[in-house]
Amino acid sequence: MVTLLLFISFGAGIYFRGIFTKKALMLAEKKAADLGAYNAHLLNEIAEKKASEERKLNDAARRKKYFEENDLKDTENQMKFINQCELYAVRPVNTEAVQVLYALDEWIHIYEPTWRLSFEVSMGAFIKTSNEYEDRLRDAAFSSYNSKRVDFLLIDRFGKPQLAVEYHGTGHDLSDDAADRMAVKRLALQKAGIPLIEISANTPKTDILRMASELLGSRAASL
Repeated sequence: MVTLLLFISFGAGIYFRGIFTKKALMLAEKKAADLGAYNAHLLNEIAEKKASEERKLNDAARRKKYFEENDLKDTENQMKFINQCELYAVRPVNTEAVQVLYALDEWIHIYEPTWRLSFEVSMGAFIKTSNEYEDRLRDAAFSSYNSKRVDFLLIDRFGKPQLAVEYHGTGHDLSDDAADRMAVKRLALQKAGIPLIEISANTPKTDILRMASELLGSRAASL
């Protein structure tokens, strides 16, 4: 009887150990599966980040190459683009404005033969901003007028600007910002102490000569 009980107990122990072992194995397999899935997800995430970084590096390299190939500060690029295009000469002064040019040239010949006339002159070439201001403000002011041009500029025998002339031809108002740009020119010339004459389309030569004489009479006499 005792032997039977021992046998039963031994068999039960084996049975329950088998159940516990099976459950432990199942739990271990589940943990392994979960860990494998996590590792796969982690590896996939790492691969995606690596691919993303490679794309960023490639994009940066392409942008750098494009910038280097199109940087207009590089004279080699400037020459490359010029060589790739056909160039041709055009009149620097249109057929309307050339009448103003010769009227001003005639005024110089009559009244101030030592003066000279230039046209399409960058305002940054004959107007500067005082150094007494901080760099940021000085640079901002200079940039505001530097790229703009006056149609004609009269200079005396010492090279000093004496008169700026703007010709408002038939195409002057075609640009939406023409009035705004002209306002900036007026202000810069006024601040620099340079007289300005604005000539409308089809103004007769006699009127141009009179306008110049009226504005420059006392100024020229004082030089």
